[in-house]
Amino acid sequence: MSAEYKKEISSEALKIRWISVQCYEMKLPGGGTLVTDPFYWDGSNLEGRDDLTKQQQNDLKVYAQKGFSPDDFTGGDYLLLSHVHSDHNNMTGKLWERFYGRVLVPAEAAEEVARVHNIPYGAMVPLHPGNTYYFDDFTLKVYPGAHDSRAFREGYFSRPLDPGADDMGSSSFGVPCPNRFAGLGYIHCLNFLIETRNNYRISFSAGRDYEEHLQHVAVPERPNLMLRHRIRSYSPEEYARQMEQMGAQLMMPLHHNNARAAGEDLNEYFEKVNQVLRQDGYFGAAFNPEPYKWYSIRTSITGTEE
Repeated sequence: MSAEYKKEISSEALKIRWISVQCYEMKLPGGGTLVTDPFYWDGSNLEGRDDLTKQQQNDLKVYAQKGFSPDDFTGGDYLLLSHVHSDHNNMTGKLWERFYGRVLVPAEAAEEVARVHNIPYGAMVPLHPGNTYYFDDFTLKVYPGAHDSRAFREGYFSRPLDPGADDMGSSSFGVPCPNRFAGLGYIHCLNFLIETRNNYRISFSAGRDYEEHLQHVAVPERPNLMLRHRIRSYSPEEYARQMEQMGAQLMMPLHHNNARAAGEDLNEYFEKVNQVLRQDGYFGAAFNPEPYKWYSIRTSITGTEE
């Protein structure tokens, strides 16, 4: 008697979870763990104080999270920084001390990251736009980026000689000051195409240069998963159309914690994004991840009644 036909089967492409801001932890098929823009902050160092600046009050509202700990990271073989603002790298030193991984960072900011977090220079991998880097667990293609400075949208400007220019949130988030992270973060910003050993492609793009990144990645690379900055000014229609232009099968957000500033319901927002995709007849879907929860991304064959 022959064995029964299988009703379904799947292969796992990636395990992934969102921590905070642009910090995703990914378990790669080769066995390594990649952490993007390492950041987590519970706000406990500011709670209960009555002398908070307006910036510190905003930091608590937008960035502080509960229910996690830096000790809950499961790995850090690769720490990938798109830029070096403190809300994208305050965990870099702690994760390096635990896992002794490689720190992948915009080249012009590599020395400052090593100095501030006291990481050996030999652990730094300076990244340059236009280059491809081959690691044991993935291939990284690096593209130019542009930070989403609100000065371009809201009409105000931060200048190098402004009071507090060497802080810009670093002291709130536990990063030693003074440092050059504020200026270096605005000037040097990168986007990425991550390709795993099982040929799964992830586009990582943050900031205001989406049209340029689209030209670099969409046609030649055909990413499966799109990690994209959910800029506050994007309507659901605009966000959905970016996914359609990229041609990705799945999209998950970056920097979407800023929705707290306006009390926006992101689950409702993402349902509207998916309504637009369905109305347009697009085959992909956008997904708003629950913080700290692991998700498996799979390719599956499932039987149907048709």
